[in-house]
Amino acid sequence: VEGKGSESSTEHKGSSGDIANPFPVPSLPNGNSKPGKPQMKFDKQQADFLYEGAKKVKIKAETTTDKVGKAFKYAEAALSLIECGIAMESEGPAAKSAYSVYSETVDLINFVLSLKSFSDVTTPLPGKIFAVLCMRCQSILNMAMFRCKKDTAIKYSRTLNEHFKISSKVAQAPSPCVARSTGTPSPLSPMPSPASSIGSQASAGSVGSSGMPATISTPVTIQNMTSSYVTITSHILTAFDLWEQAEFLTRNNKEFFAQLSTSERALALNSSLEDLVRYTRQGFQRLKQVTKTP
Repeated sequence: VEGKGSESSTEHKGSSGDIANPFPVPSLPNGNSKPGKPQMKFDKQQADFLYEGAKKVKIKAETTTDKVGKAFKYAEAALSLIECGIAMESEGPAAKSAYSVYSETVDLINFVLSLKSFSDVTTPLPGKIFAVLCMRCQSILNMAMFRCKKDTAIKYSRTLNEHFKISSKVAQAPSPCVARSTGTPSPLSPMPSPASSIGSQASAGSVGSSGMPATISTPVTIQNMTSSYVTITSHILTAFDLWEQAEFLTRNNKEFFAQLSTSERALALNSSLEDLVRYTRQGFQRLKQVTKTP
């Protein structure tokens, strides 16, 4: 990441002379790489105001014919949505609503990036810078979405671990039918016909034609819980993937981000959403000056 990172031994110099670290984790108690500005405070009324404001900007974006101008308008709306989510999280019980807003924001940024091939090899530097800012937004938003449901993920993890431990023991336990069949048959006992043998195995339902235990069915509740758990934890993988993509695009744009980090706190995967909004908004303003976008 461009700008000043933490003073760990893993840091290295970027091409523009700034301290770079692929996945910097700020070391200060406030979770940031250097003392920052006061955190923004919100309330429900402000959350509603920000959401309505974002909707109005999106409408303006829809009527903008210039693709670059349209992209900036949508990006501005995305930042307002993030601020709305921050306000909702500050209310505590509204965390679920915040998750929905962050998800909506990620989808909006995906749409913005689809308007133009910002990350293509032939894309001019300003376009790649725009893509980096958007991808970092998505990355940190995915981290925020995971935090919204972290407690649920922990609860599901414990339940699933317990379920699979029990299932494993059941699967390894010998089947009663198999145990009885291992004994030597009495000479006076008639040998069962192939048809009767097949019928007995099918009715038992615990042994297949190969003599192996049949598959244990998984309860629907466990299936749903597993699906939800994968969805929640996938936010972390998505965040790292997007961050790496953004880092790849910054290799020829170090100077822009180094300058940006002199006025705003450099971003990391665990940066606060407030810092993300300030950093990205300032980045868009600088980029507008470069591209002469109103």
